[in-house]
Amino acid sequence: MFKRATAAVAISLALLTLAACNDSDDATSDRTVGSLKLIGQQVLPRRSDFQGTVVGGLSGIDYDAANKRYVLISDDRTTTDSAVAPRMYFANINFDASAFTGVQFLSTFSMKQPNGAVYPKVPDPLVADPESVRFDPISGNLVWTSEGDRTLATSTGAVRIIDPFIREIRSDGSGTHVREYTLPAMFKMSATEVGPRGNLVFEGLTFTPDNSKAVVLMEGALFQDGPVPTPSTGTVSRITIFDRAGGTATAQYAYPVEKVQATPVPADQFTVNGGTEILALSNTRFLVLERSFSVGVIGNQLRLYEIDTSKATDVLNVPALQGASYTPATKRLVLDFETLKTQLGGIANLEGMTFGPKLANGHDSLVVVADDNLPTADSQTDRNQFLVFEVMP
Repeated sequence: MFKRATAAVAISLALLTLAACNDSDDATSDRTVGSLKLIGQQVLPRRSDFQGTVVGGLSGIDYDAANKRYVLISDDRTTTDSAVAPRMYFANINFDASAFTGVQFLSTFSMKQPNGAVYPKVPDPLVADPESVRFDPISGNLVWTSEGDRTLATSTGAVRIIDPFIREIRSDGSGTHVREYTLPAMFKMSATEVGPRGNLVFEGLTFTPDNSKAVVLMEGALFQDGPVPTPSTGTVSRITIFDRAGGTATAQYAYPVEKVQATPVPADQFTVNGGTEILALSNTRFLVLERSFSVGVIGNQLRLYEIDTSKATDVLNVPALQGASYTPATKRLVLDFETLKTQLGGIANLEGMTFGPKLANGHDSLVVVADDNLPTADSQTDRNQFLVFEVMP
């Protein structure tokens, strides 16, 4: 999630009922993605109430084939967003190969800290910034990421230096903490310009089809790896491979981030571009969703890439990519969402992505969800947008 000033909108959520999809799914086999065919979209009313929570900030999604349901994570982290703790939702999503007809929220629960308490809000030093969630393919638990915090100047003068993390919790609705992955030292936050930049850390998470690895995508470059992207230049981030059983890093690859896709208005205003989600196709091939935003430009510019790490250099022990010699992951453009902009009425802040159940014709389905930038935002396309695609092999 990228944070920016917004204006409040309060509306109610219409819940729709799930119709049956073809639920056959072989999650262990390699997948191919030739292109995507849009099935449809749903846009949920913003700042709607569900079981006492504000629906929004939906930054990650995953499909639980065993229980035929989805999990979504909300990055609600401030009291301005809402009064309740950061949380997840279980939901049904209704579509087939010809139509996408609804989203139905089933339940919600708060994630728990290792000490058993819920996560606090800004400016508490233990605040989390949830971004991605996946079902662990072996334990069935939920693994989620937090970007941490690097805020050096606030209205109160308080400095927040909070490390990112990858944590596992129970999937039974209790949110009980199970364990934490061990991060390489390069991901430790610092008040100096070394390590991760604030709000550019762990945005994407996936498990490899052989169930042995967790793969985590950074949104942006470490300070020592290079500058942030601009409308004229890109940058590089890191994809880290973790042993699923032990929770330790085993390899890492450089991911080339494209330049910002639109010039801000005025030209000196805020821009960002970076990966927001990663989804495994094989043990070395992945889909990466890359999101660009510029102040003064309506909506977001999204591109979906297929990447391959099979010939990339392992940079886990390379302290700084800037000036280093290495081979990054390769990229192939699968979809430029700008081609759908008119049809969809704009592209929101798409941050979550998962394969859903197989369609009746045997093709994969792909579900993408947007973070509406709680509590409200400065673009008319900030909304709770769900998109469903048929994957054409």
